[in-house]
Amino acid sequence: MPDPKLSIGLPVYNGENYLEECVRSMLDQSWGDFELIISDNASSDRTEEICRGFAAQDPRIRYIRQDRNLGAAPNYNLLVERARAPCFKWAAHDDNLLPGFLAATMAAMEADAGAILAYPMTSVIDGEGEEIGLFDDGLALPDATAHERLVRYLRQNFTRRRGLCNPIFGIIRTEPLRRTRLIQDFLASDLILLAHLALLGRFVALPDVLFERRVHPGISTAAQASHADRRKWFNTSARGGVKFFDNEVSLRVTHIRNLYQAIGELVDDPAERAACRRALTTLLLRDPKWLYTDVKYSLGFRPSWSDSARKIARNRRTPVATAGDS
Repeated sequence: MPDPKLSIGLPVYNGENYLEECVRSMLDQSWGDFELIISDNASSDRTEEICRGFAAQDPRIRYIRQDRNLGAAPNYNLLVERARAPCFKWAAHDDNLLPGFLAATMAAMEADAGAILAYPMTSVIDGEGEEIGLFDDGLALPDATAHERLVRYLRQNFTRRRGLCNPIFGIIRTEPLRRTRLIQDFLASDLILLAHLALLGRFVALPDVLFERRVHPGISTAAQASHADRRKWFNTSARGGVKFFDNEVSLRVTHIRNLYQAIGELVDDPAERAACRRALTTLLLRDPKWLYTDVKYSLGFRPSWSDSARKIARNRRTPVATAGDS
């Protein structure tokens, strides 16, 4: 059997609540030249039973069960290692693909050889599947150079504190993705990964709503109480890290250091590498609120998930966030 055009990696831990709905949303897609690799992080609920049932019915599905809970980051990353296709997509067990997702995003990737990632608009749903609102990530990155894409990405995401990071669940070219550090063992490493990808190629944003992102009390950012707990969720082997001010300030320092390192690792042209470093330094100097906002968060001014949900609910059927939001 020839290799598929797309590998979908589904990491899961105790996902019996939404797993069947998620997998069916992928198997029901009109575009079907994919493999689905499921990595079960030693679940103790019905996850294994559900996965083995699907794998027995569809030869495109490969089920892997870990002997122990590795943490989210290693489980996400090993799926990239196992992928056989030139394009890759992560899937979360509690999200759904709407009809046409794979056909539209794969067509966008085939139409633009310089695109590294393609993603659609998102419908945010609650635990019962009811729509809360639409979310426009505003992360189209059409620029030709790495430093222009990096600045556009950081302005649109980090300095505006955009949130959901839906493009990480878009279609990504596999080999460039493997050049990055993938998902790391600190909070918001998915946002940093998107910055790494921005250094390597363009992002294509599709206007159609083709993705359902579920926001509910069980998601990681709601379920983990502290920074240390969240880091442990990412990687069960992770050490506690910085003890003094072990919160968003130290985390943001980690983010900034990581971005400078990524420029050196991923940008091959020396002139462009220097341009990226100048651009990042200029952005940090001109927009220091990026760090000041995190100091404010560290002092306790953090909205709860219930507050966030109410805010989203007030925008029902309207965009939760757009490219112009601050």
